[in-house]
Amino acid sequence: MDRGLSVYISASAEMDAECEFIGQTLASVSTTSRATIRRTPEGSNPDLEGLASSQIYIILLGTDLLAPIGVEWEAARQAGLATLGFRNAEAAPSPAMTDFLRRQRFEWHEYRTPAEFRRKLERTLLQRLLDETPGTGLDLTAVEQIAVRLKELEGEEAEDEGPAEERRGAGSGGIILPRP
Repeated sequence: MDRGLSVYISASAEMDAECEFIGQTLASVSTTSRATIRRTPEGSNPDLEGLASSQIYIILLGTDLLAPIGVEWEAARQAGLATLGFRNAEAAPSPAMTDFLRRQRFEWHEYRTPAEFRRKLERTLLQRLLDETPGTGLDLTAVEQIAVRLKELEGEEAEDEGPAEERRGAGSGGIILPRP
């Protein structure tokens, strides 16, 4: 039996909208496989067990680098997890964030608007899921759905920024169950 996909997200509270979109993206392609999303626990120690059991690590950077994001980053790097990093280029970085970005040798996906984040996240995350297969725990149907969606995205042109995202509570983590 497939264990399913497990994604760990390091993000501060200011990144809730971005976290929700990650959940929505995974739910749209994971209709036949289980997906678990874990997120930086607010005001507590990092969930290093949850991080270690994940196949994909996503770090979202806004204005500041809050604890325990730095610890999670180091743990993911040491574990060799497939890592995606997104940075809001419109957010004025704190001194801690500036120092963190300067010290890391990592290709950050920068975005300026929610629409740009959605486009970059969906393409990057779906491609990474395909690249990491079979280790992601997704079944063949989910992999085929991802491949179809990536082909659709190739044909789409960049959109203008649309209306604000409707939040539906998917940003704090959870489990996405396959549809019956």
